Amino acid sequence: MQISATPALPRRLPVIGALVLGLTPLLGACAAGSPALGGAADSQAPTVSVVATTTQICDYITQIATDSSEEASLALVKTAADGTQSRSGAEEGKAATTLRLTCLLAPNASAHEHEMTPAQTKALAEADIMFVNGIDLEHFLDDAVEASGFTGSMAVTTGVLSAADVDDLNAQLTKEKDLRYSVDRGTRKVEVAPWPFPPEEGESEAEFRFDPHVWTSPKNAAIQVANIGDALAKASPDNAGLFKDRVEDYLKRLEELDQWVTQSIASIPPEHRVLFTSHDAFGYFSASYGLDFIGAALSDFSEQQDATAAHIAEAAQKVKESGATALFAENSNNSKSIEAIAKAAGVTAVIGDDALYGDSLGPEGSEGATYVGSIIHNVTTLVTAWGGQLAPLPVSVG
Repeated sequence: MQISATPALPRRLPVIGALVLGLTPLLGACAAGSPALGGAADSQAPTVSVVATTTQICDYITQIATDSSEEASLALVKTAADGTQSRSGAEEGKAATTLRLTCLLAPNASAHEHEMTPAQTKALAEADIMFVNGIDLEHFLDDAVEASGFTGSMAVTTGVLSAADVDDLNAQLTKEKDLRYSVDRGTRKVEVAPWPFPPEEGESEAEFRFDPHVWTSPKNAAIQVANIGDALAKASPDNAGLFKDRVEDYLKRLEELDQWVTQSIASIPPEHRVLFTSHDAFGYFSASYGLDFIGAALSDFSEQQDATAAHIAEAAQKVKESGATALFAENSNNSKSIEAIAKAAGVTAVIGDDALYGDSLGPEGSEGATYVGSIIHNVTTLVTAWGGQLAPLPVSVG
């Protein structure tokens, strides 16, 4: 990612986001005045405006902020990627805090292809916090932060903004002193794994140095959630206890989800745990639960759309050699090539509603509409395809 510097320091800095001249003053994290859904903000209630890049981060925040109890004191006003708005939590006029959440990425879409809308750019300009995944995922923010004039806090949910953090974090922090927005890496960090796949044909280097798809492991999701809770508490100190309680409840669910996944995967014969997908998104999941992750049957996005007979034959041979018994499509990718490869290799193609949720969560009403739901769906699909037995799902998780 590229960042333009202040007028006094016009060099480019290699981290997410950018600066522009003539920005408005830094938005106070608890300043009131952002309009609530359908009208003015709750009377006297502080408002925190936040932007979430990925569908997973959007759902983490939604789960933290959603409280349907009669004693709810937090109101959530959420703007989806398509611009539709919804409200939940405390009734208008009764909220101790109103959290205004704008979600950038749409369900069943990939961060690799996202284009910011004017409304999203405006929301970013007004945001107190921008929650990002980091690990060089959000390339679409290269120009968006500069165009919006964002001056709030960039909260890095994984604790690792880019490969530069790994190379020399102190040097990176020194460069960030020149930024007009702050970068908050939280207190917890995901243990990033090197990107295990070679560059695509014709490319000198791979798309990533480190794998950004950390959320596929619930253990990593818990780190992201904890960092989100800390950032929200900083933005609204008077409600820090409220956010702490909500985060702790969600972390308990994620812990039980992780235990359920472990028990369910353990039922699968080891020789069947060979994961071939339509996208290279499941490295952390595979490492957490003992899967042999081969990667994408066709690693290049264009090949997934326009695979030739030679591509299909080569991929089918790799599948045969791996011992895989099934190929799994991902919800945000075209499944036609997966079907063709599976047919050529003589294995099952898992597609359609059974496709795995990787880059993105699913739309409202789908099994993968929430992060927890997406993991349950993925594990159910894998265990079923590989001849295992699902463990009983804890009530608190389902």
